[in-house]
Amino acid sequence: MLLRILDNRPNLIVVLIISVLAAFEFQRYCIYPIESLLNFEITRYASIIYLPAGVIFLSFYLLRWWFLPVILIGRTYISLQLGPVDLILEMLIFNLIVALLYPLWLHLLNNANWDVFGDVDKNQLTITGAMIFALLLSFSTGILSAINQTVSGVVPLDQALQYTLHFIVGDTIGTGVILFLFYQLLKLNLKLTRQKK
Repeated sequence: MLLRILDNRPNLIVVLIISVLAAFEFQRYCIYPIESLLNFEITRYASIIYLPAGVIFLSFYLLRWWFLPVILIGRTYISLQLGPVDLILEMLIFNLIVALLYPLWLHLLNNANWDVFGDVDKNQLTITGAMIFALLLSFSTGILSAINQTVSGVVPLDQALQYTLHFIVGDTIGTGVILFLFYQLLKLNLKLTRQKK
């Protein structure tokens, strides 16, 4: 069943949009309460493990430019849960800028002769490469988000660096968790498909 979804782009887009929203709700009702028990001041602003970032990363990996509906709908929904509705235009613009970072980093890495996702040579695809790509994305997104949150007054200036570091760690670990779960699910699906034959 998973392979059929992966082969059908419209269905995959819908499944990934639902997955981003579900990951955020899981984040909000399960992970955030656990993190609040750790009593880190900064967890009010950025999670130590952020699963929606992993789902968005997976959508870019699977869909390339077709991931735009996933990131724009997913990140805008999340932004609306965390911020005022009257800033929706600013949220959409910021989320579009973040969305453009994905193809930009891929283009830069491909121009550096690093086939991160194995588009040219399937043997080049590695978890290490994907995680380095995720780290670069988290770093650039974290800086942009820290600037945005500091200018808007959500994060105090003296905590901007701490926010950025938590953001980078949270997005990167969240991406690693989602990629691990995706590959395990893919392996299980392939195993079940072979057993049926």
